[in-house]
Amino acid sequence: MPSKLQPELDEGAREKPDHGGPAVTVTTVLYNSEASLPRYAEALAPSVGHGSVRVVAVDNASPDRSAAALRRLLPEAELIVNSANLGFAAGCNRAWPSVRSRYWLLLNPDVEAAAEELERLVEWMDRHPRVGLASPRLRGGDGNEEPVARPHDGLWRPPFEVLRLHKLLPERLRRHWLLPGRRTTPEIVDGWVPGAALIARSEAVAEVGPLDERLFIYGEDREWCWRMSRAGWQVGACGEAEFTHGHGGSARATWEEPERVRREVVGHLRATRLMRGGAWARAFALIAGLSLLAGSLDPRPRRGPATRRARARHYLRWGLDPGGNGR
Repeated sequence: MPSKLQPELDEGAREKPDHGGPAVTVTTVLYNSEASLPRYAEALAPSVGHGSVRVVAVDNASPDRSAAALRRLLPEAELIVNSANLGFAAGCNRAWPSVRSRYWLLLNPDVEAAAEELERLVEWMDRHPRVGLASPRLRGGDGNEEPVARPHDGLWRPPFEVLRLHKLLPERLRRHWLLPGRRTTPEIVDGWVPGAALIARSEAVAEVGPLDERLFIYGEDREWCWRMSRAGWQVGACGEAEFTHGHGGSARATWEEPERVRREVVGHLRATRLMRGGAWARAFALIAGLSLLAGSLDPRPRRGPATRRARARHYLRWGLDPGGNGR
């Protein structure tokens, strides 16, 4: 039975799949992405040339020359042009009606997906037929690995993590409850994986629906994984494939850090409201805000006190006045 959170779909979107040709359709939303595209295109070019990958990019009315750059760097890519910036979720969804491959890969323009890594990811998905969504391992340009197995929110989690109370838990419980803290990432994730390089099984998308367009940017990956899980599909983390992630190139080129942080918090909380309801989301926002405010007194965490205070303000403001969170 479809989830009550499932976005409305036309009948054509429910008729998938009709597989043939490339195994993977890659969709990338272009918005202030020009600087990232040379490495992105260089990594994808062999897969496109071999015919195993089709690229359908969506120009979200980008103010730079992203579309022209992609045409030059990867001429085989198909391009959908929007007259306005529809947001990440709606931008991706523009490509979904044309997907006829077994898999649909949402790939940020600051991610490099080498041919052999893409092949490993597809092989892994073939061996895990109940996985609806999955992420490969992500490694930043600095060589550090980015945890992709992420737990769903819990009201107890912010104080435990921000105030470092999880250090008091036995190691077994810590590994079970705090997925990013596991030494070995689980193949099947009881939570969500980020949308930077998110592969979807077309059969699962046809059943559950694509991204929720009520989420303009940030939070759409959390909600999609939640909806997939509620429909009986698994969320996976493929440790056999590794992509390189440039960490928010388009977002950082579009907004200064304070605005990017605000949008990240608001997107998170809007997704939480869709998943859990308004009362739960407000309670979580207040608990997270107070925990971050308390945690800002500790100068040791990777994110400094000023960043934590800024995030705390956004969480608290949303919790106290969720109707005005679009400011």
